[in-house]
Parts: sequence; structure tokens; C-alpha cells
Amino acid sequence: MRNLGNIFLYNNNSANRTFYHQELKKMGYFLFDTDNLHKFTLYHKEITPNIMLFDFAAQTPLEYITSLENKFERSTIPSIIVCEAPKALIYHPCISHYLTHSEAQKQLEEILETYCVGNKKHDILYINLKPYERSDFSKSVAESPYSMFEVHTINAAQQYMQKNNPTVICVNFLPALNKSQKLFSFPKTFYVDNTQNIKEVEQFLH
Repeated sequence: MRNLGNIFLYNNNSANRTFYHQELKKMGYFLFDTDNLHKFTLYHKEITPNIMLFDFAAQTPLEYITSLENKFERSTIPSIIVCEAPKALIYHPCISHYLTHSEAQKQLEEILETYCVGNKKHDILYINLKPYERSDFSKSVAESPYSMFEVHTINAAQQYMQKNNPTVICVNFLPALNKSQKLFSFPKTFYVDNTQNIKEVEQFLH
């Protein structure tokens, strides 16, 4: 079986270890799994991961989670945090995706395949740089027939655009709009506010 991509997992949550080893390896990913931060950092320097995945047990102190975020904040590799902590308490501008453990079971396969394999044609790439706010826009898309891939960093959007082709790009932070338009040279790139809904861009999806 060919290797679809390298997944580096920092995992202090033993409850999910079987899920990762059985599911990710079965899909065809190389998985490096450790709860040793020194090992994680060393391997990160030796082998370039496609995704950095951090799974934290429920009792992990918030201060510890944010300290790891700070350690890898200069990385351009998409990073996913899986934990039960509210986004507002662990928000960091380097994190690409925040998932609860139940969300990870449903969404992780799609996220990994999007970055590592690509060829996805989502209706919307949503660059949500305010994940700590309630997003009526995300909710309205979820209730619509349209597909959406949501990221929380420009770096993750860049990785996405290397292998995928959305119909529109939406950005919810005005200072990032011009940057995104120049970076991707993508004609259908729009600003949306978190309080807006899918109706604002629906005409551009056809």
C-alpha cells in the first residue's frame, strides 16, 4: 500500500490510540504517535509531516495545551487540535482546525484526505480567522446542500489550494481578504461576516 502522507500525532489520550492506529494506518497513512514531546520535536525535524495532530485527554490543563501551540507556532504545516476545551480558551493563530473527540471520529478522514490526496471540489473554502466567535455562516452552510472546507489559518488555506479546487473562497477577516486575493489569484474570493449566511454568496456557487 502506498503512503498517502505522514501524520505526526502528539497523543496523551490513550483512549483514542486504537482508533488512530487502526483507522489511519488502514487508510494508508504513515503514523508517528508519541506522548513524548522531545521525540515529537526530533522527528518533526527529521521527517516532514503533512499534518500535525494533537490529541489531548480531557484532564489536560489548558496551560499545557497553549504551551504546545506556542512551541509550533512558526510551522506552516496544518495542525489539528482534538480536545474538549472551548475554542475561545485555547485559540491560537497557528491552529488550522479544532475538533472535539466526537467530531474527529466523523471529520478527520475528510480533513486528512483533503490535504494529503486532494482533488476535492468543495463549494466553499472558508477561511475563518475568528473560530472563537459563533459562526452563523458555518451553521447556514451546514444546513444547506453545499459542501465546505473550513480552515483557521492562511497557511492551511495555502496547503488546501495546492491540491484542491473550491468554487468560492470566503474570508471573515477584512485585513486577510486582500492577502488571500493576491496569494491565490482566485477570482471568486469574498468577504463574509460570521453573522451572515449562505445567501450572501449563493449566487456565485452556480
